[in-house]
Amino acid sequence: MTPGQVAQLEAGWPNALRSLRAYLPYERRRRASGRWGKVPCRWAGRLYPVNPLDRRWHLTCRDALDLLGAGRCDGIGLVLGPHLNLGGLPLVGLDLDDVVTRGRPLPGALELLAPLASYTEFSISGQGLHVVVAGRLPPAGRRGHVAGIGVELIECGFLAITGDRLPGTPADVAPHPEALLALHRQLVHPTPPASRALPVAIALDDEAVLRRARSARNGARFGTLYDGDLSGHGFDPSRADLALLAHLRWYTRDPDQLRRLWARSALHRPERWTRRATRDGLDYATATIARALALGQPHSTEENP
Repeated sequence: MTPGQVAQLEAGWPNALRSLRAYLPYERRRRASGRWGKVPCRWAGRLYPVNPLDRRWHLTCRDALDLLGAGRCDGIGLVLGPHLNLGGLPLVGLDLDDVVTRGRPLPGALELLAPLASYTEFSISGQGLHVVVAGRLPPAGRRGHVAGIGVELIECGFLAITGDRLPGTPADVAPHPEALLALHRQLVHPTPPASRALPVAIALDDEAVLRRARSARNGARFGTLYDGDLSGHGFDPSRADLALLAHLRWYTRDPDQLRRLWARSALHRPERWTRRATRDGLDYATATIARALALGQPHSTEENP
């Protein structure tokens, strides 16, 4: 905890969200990739990692702030999910990384967020922005780029909060369902850059694909994900599924092979795979594989082996 964190949250965090029992403390821990991550926890004499979607451990904002004020955690976050809504609309978090330079948001980020006038704060690093807005999202498409800016939409997961509101933005959460849908359409149907070729399909057997993926320069990150660590994806199983397939598509673009490799991973959820996920009747597994194969660009340069 740094001095002023509690005061900043008490002064800046939206009033509409303060009464919710939807908060968890977090602890900063180094991931296998070497990066620092924020691990949602419960307090029982010390911090224990938990699945943030398990509502047994959710706290009120006041109780979470008290833990932070006592120095028992590194920060707190809001758990977004179907239990949270504003005027009947679900709450959605927008996470924009690396869009702040010397304390000022990039013009492109401000332009992107202009139709979504709602509570906006600087991220913990000071280099990103978080927005909390009310609106409903289609079932697929949560992460990508819009006009060169990395955007993640979080409707079910953990969002670390700061209370450091961006000057000139609303002090509370507002509904913008149409603007949110318009942003989602840009994520799902981006204009692909002409200068970058897609990964080339390579005829490898299943074992060879896994060996290549684990030995790539991002192999440690792939390995922890393949073995079931969801911490790098907000403990959101659907985000983790798409991220795993995004890794594997560099080595095979065969849908059947992707399905086999995915089924061998610790992320396999047979009961979820067969559920209908799209209006045209595709099940979850088929739709997720199709989304991964449709990705024109990796989410980051680290994904490229």
